[in-house]
Amino acid sequence: MSTKKSNILLIVGNLSTPGGVSVFWNSLLSAFQKIDIFSFNILQIGGHGKNIFGPIIDQWKLHKNIKSNKNIQLAVVNPSLLNRSFFRDGLFAKQLANNNLPFVVFFHGWDLNFERTVTKKYINFFLTSFGKAEKIFVLSEDFKEKIIEWNYQGDVIVQTTTVDANLANNFSIEDKFSKVTTDNTTTKILFLSRIIKEKGIFELIDAFENLNKRINNLELIIAGDGEAFNQLKNIVKDKKHIKLTGHVEGERKITLLKECDIYILPSYTEGLPISVLEAMLFGLPVITTKVGGLKKFFKDEKMGYFIETKNSTDIENKIEFMLKNKDKLKEISKFNYQYAQNNLTNDVVADALSNHLKELI
Repeated sequence: MSTKKSNILLIVGNLSTPGGVSVFWNSLLSAFQKIDIFSFNILQIGGHGKNIFGPIIDQWKLHKNIKSNKNIQLAVVNPSLLNRSFFRDGLFAKQLANNNLPFVVFFHGWDLNFERTVTKKYINFFLTSFGKAEKIFVLSEDFKEKIIEWNYQGDVIVQTTTVDANLANNFSIEDKFSKVTTDNTTTKILFLSRIIKEKGIFELIDAFENLNKRINNLELIIAGDGEAFNQLKNIVKDKKHIKLTGHVEGERKITLLKECDIYILPSYTEGLPISVLEAMLFGLPVITTKVGGLKKFFKDEKMGYFIETKNSTDIENKIEFMLKNKDKLKEISKFNYQYAQNNLTNDVVADALSNHLKELI
């Protein structure tokens, strides 16, 4: 006899577009199918471009969904702490509360400047919208402390993002180390993220250029797209040791993660970037900054190394240290691969998240 599934309304952006939230939920929904205790009704919102009526359309879509689906037992809202998302998704939360429909909130992106704005002006809006949630999930202890400081009375749970275990179906950490290397083997350093100034991409270019003057056989691969892409393209057009790929996904991304040796993300601010978790799944040592969810999640000297933000010299020094300590590099690589398998895959995260959701149904 089949067990009746719990009906959950998932309010999320377009799942077919690139981005951390779509990657997160696409991988989780696949894992939830194996658990087989939830039925997800997916309401995709946003994507209206410059249509000024976009926010109204989204609120109406939610209204219709609530009225036509009387069996919904719980809703999941997926905002970022950014100006537009904060108010749009906050109105979703208000609408859910007004209809007495229990919901949880999962904050993905988190902007520190907007956090300060909320503290100054919008705590009341927060409490009358997101503050009505049964639980709030965040990616950092710092974010949890801030939500408690704003006087939220429910449970705040620090949850990791996740990586799809299927990405590494044909990957073996043993194979990675069985390859014969020589003095002429190229060491490939990977940056995989949006191409914007705040990701520290220009400091990385400066650091790599200095390294390349004294260390042979280095290659920097920059994968991604963004508002600074054309500027970056002009900067690196004559630099043969820097490769610009543009946006990558699917097999192209998997190939890069398999072939590269070190992953670097020198961001000024982050939540808990999926790209770091993906790099770990493929056994890449990571160099990144002590920001957002990375502060408490990232184990310095075990997963790789922290660097200071906006500091190209520190980037240069940490890369050079890794290159000169091959045994340590290998140790970190094995640790990251095993840690990702045990803690970060979509099956593991879906199982943890399902326990929280079952408590509310």
